[in-house]
Amino acid sequence: MAAPRRCRFGRRLLVMSFRSKPCSPSSGSGAAAPVTTTTSSCPPTCTITSETVATIPANRDRKMVGVGEKVKLTFSPGSASWTTSGGKLSPNSGSTVIFTAPDRTASIDIKAIGGGCSASINFQVIEPNGVRMEKASRIAHNSNVPSVGFKADIYLTPDTVSFENIEISEDDCVGIVTGYFVGTWLDGVHHLGHGAGNWVPVGPVTVGKGSKIIGQDEVNLDLGNNAKTPYSAGTFDWPIPWEFRVGSGASKVFTTVHQRFTIDASGDMTASKGGASAASSLNDPSSSYGP
Repeated sequence: MAAPRRCRFGRRLLVMSFRSKPCSPSSGSGAAAPVTTTTSSCPPTCTITSETVATIPANRDRKMVGVGEKVKLTFSPGSASWTTSGGKLSPNSGSTVIFTAPDRTASIDIKAIGGGCSASINFQVIEPNGVRMEKASRIAHNSNVPSVGFKADIYLTPDTVSFENIEISEDDCVGIVTGYFVGTWLDGVHHLGHGAGNWVPVGPVTVGKGSKIIGQDEVNLDLGNNAKTPYSAGTFDWPIPWEFRVGSGASKVFTTVHQRFTIDASGDMTASKGGASAASSLNDPSSSYGP
């Protein structure tokens, strides 16, 4: 009797791959019926675009702005309700609103909800961090009298944002003297009454320099009848606190600018402030700032 035959069955692995369908509208009434309505499985897409009100710096969609700076925000696809973690929005609803940055350094989150979806945007708000001055006049000098002076254009740094919506002021300080100036009327004199306390507006950005202050600074010292001889080396320095504010808000000191004068044994003098400087010799002809 023949042995029974043993059958072997092989196994085949069936591999099925699935490809997701792109998000697209589909008929809501079946394949055989005429298409009467269309629904979509795609979630709506919402966006916020931004444009700074200041036209300089040229990058108007930047997300770093200065204190008090204004930005136009637009929501797509239409009207939305807006909220912010800081600063102000005007109005609080609509397709386009104006965001005004707060008066201090901050990270601000803004959210808009409308059209069945939401979008958000973040701004980094920075304060001015320095003062840059450039001599913008001839040198003022009274011949045969220790004296020197100049006028300067003033810029707030950095130049990467606009500080056009703030004001600046110099605060009070006490003069510090060495050498020749010790014991003179300048020894311990306050800056108050010599330009301190006046609030000055700020204008647009000058590329490579900063937001230009509207007006100039006058840096001048004429010893006149108070000059004593013999002359000798000495320095007079005002370490002036500079402060800013947004609107009628609280002020804040952001830097110290030294207004400094020197004299030497010949009666020659120098003046410097914020990176700008001028010098005169005792016997130079008299001169003025000029037009």
